[in-house]
Amino acid sequence: MKINIWKVFGILLIIFIDGAKAQNTVEQYKIDSLIYIHKSIEFKKDTINFLEIAKPSVHQEKKDLIFFLQGSDPSPLISEDDNGKFLLLPFDLKELSDNTVFVIISKPKIPVYQHFKDLDDHFKIDDQKILTEYMKRNTLKYLADEVNVLVRKYSRDNRIKNIYVIGHSQGGRIASHIKKNRIKKMAVLSVNLLGRYEESINKLRYEEISKQDSLVNNKIEKEYKSFDILKGRKTFKNTFEDLSLKSYKTFTFPSTFNQILKIEIPVLVVYGTNDIGVCLTNDMVRLQLMEKNKENIHFKTYPLLNHNFEKRNPGTHENETHWQRVLKETIIWLKKD
Repeated sequence: MKINIWKVFGILLIIFIDGAKAQNTVEQYKIDSLIYIHKSIEFKKDTINFLEIAKPSVHQEKKDLIFFLQGSDPSPLISEDDNGKFLLLPFDLKELSDNTVFVIISKPKIPVYQHFKDLDDHFKIDDQKILTEYMKRNTLKYLADEVNVLVRKYSRDNRIKNIYVIGHSQGGRIASHIKKNRIKKMAVLSVNLLGRYEESINKLRYEEISKQDSLVNNKIEKEYKSFDILKGRKTFKNTFEDLSLKSYKTFTFPSTFNQILKIEIPVLVVYGTNDIGVCLTNDMVRLQLMEKNKENIHFKTYPLLNHNFEKRNPGTHENETHWQRVLKETIIWLKKD
């Protein structure tokens, strides 16, 4: 058999370049005994910025890798106050990092690190120019393609044993849309499986009933009309408002439910029962999936927890977070054979 040397050389060169891009280390942080490595690779004339998080180790045994896909807030991954740097997510990865590497992707055009003095009161970026650039890329396809690129990279990494994905809120919609051939198991958290309009309608219907206010039904009818208009809309201006509508459309059509039906790997759907926009729909969808014999889709509910897995303390009237427990139990499910 005659071998085309130049063809082989070209393939090897592509592999080399492809692999080299993944090793671009921008910065390294040590936070609470964990190593946070800020890496970047080129993507669609842009750059994917992401954190690789792991415990320092002198041993080279293979580890599992978990992609955590965030919700939609335009916040950096790391911030800093007078006490030092910290991860801007509501859980502690230190106790979860034994034999596990975490990868968290930064939002497009949102900096990985930003001091809290330069953020708004909710730790979000408030620079309108940055937010507009972010919103241009905040579409289901763009964000799913980012994940696909990194999953492919890490699937070739000799350090990695299995790849899992956890997506929360918008991140769960992204998780349902990515390629699954290199992923062992997946979890989607706090996601209305029928979409954001269904989530909004659930909240309004709950408001109507709890307040006994029939006028709320007018708002619900406007949601249905808005859904129909957005479904047929084809063009969007380059303004923040229109870009936001375009983003919203990409996360609405097709619904996450339609994507879930196509998935063959094991999936865990997690939600709190006080997440009014999510729980009512997902309880119903669970029955539909049982009727369709989708035995690879599993459900776990957390009584009285809200969208961010918080529960109101009746004594202090403050929300207490249960994120750590939810994430820990989700990872246990992912790694269970």
